[in-house]
Amino acid sequence: MRARRRGRGFTLIEVMLTVAITAAVFAMIGGILISVINSAERIEKMLRTEKAGYGILTTLRRDLTGVYAYALGGPAFKGVDKAVGGREADRLFFVTTARVLPAEEGRPPPTLVEVGYVLREAEQREQGLSLFRRAAPFEGDPLEGPGEYVEIFSGIESFQLTYLDPEDRQWKDSWEEGEALPLAVKLELKLALSPEERAAAEQDRLDLPEPTFEMIVGIPVQMQPKADPAPEQPAPTGQ
Repeated sequence: MRARRRGRGFTLIEVMLTVAITAAVFAMIGGILISVINSAERIEKMLRTEKAGYGILTTLRRDLTGVYAYALGGPAFKGVDKAVGGREADRLFFVTTARVLPAEEGRPPPTLVEVGYVLREAEQREQGLSLFRRAAPFEGDPLEGPGEYVEIFSGIESFQLTYLDPEDRQWKDSWEEGEALPLAVKLELKLALSPEERAAAEQDRLDLPEPTFEMIVGIPVQMQPKADPAPEQPAPTGQ
């Protein structure tokens, strides 16, 4: 009797219980795996968004830290308060000494470069605004020279610039002060949510804010070249 019991296989209930436990374990593992994958995708998307936002502001900062406005035949810095399609879409034009253009064959890079930033509506309105940039060697007019605008990013909700006035230390929405320069420029950038993100937020009844990035760039006020040192006077000889 004992030998027959030891050689007997599993009962149907034992097999079903084992299958149920195994399925539950795999379901838990699968749920954890899906959660990890979703979290990784969210983190990757967040990092891409931050890289894009700060990448735009870093490009602007590089251009602005070389602003030059001395004796160029006219105003060389202009900030325009503008809206496009109901969105903040400020424009900025200036001359810079930053190395933003590559050197041509056999020639050094230009010393002065005209730079412009403008925003236009994207091809599809729900995609927000597109940011365009112009960079060309300085030729005569500091703000209206040649050079095509090239799209550098699409999917912007708003782009706002304010300027710190050196006279009253107040922030202004625009800047058209001749050859005078602001003390600093504050950059505020909002990226538009994708249609998928908006749909998900509406479905979950969430108030999902647009990714926002800010930066303040200081600008030198004295843009005149250094004066040549005065020639040394010979020491008087004793009588």
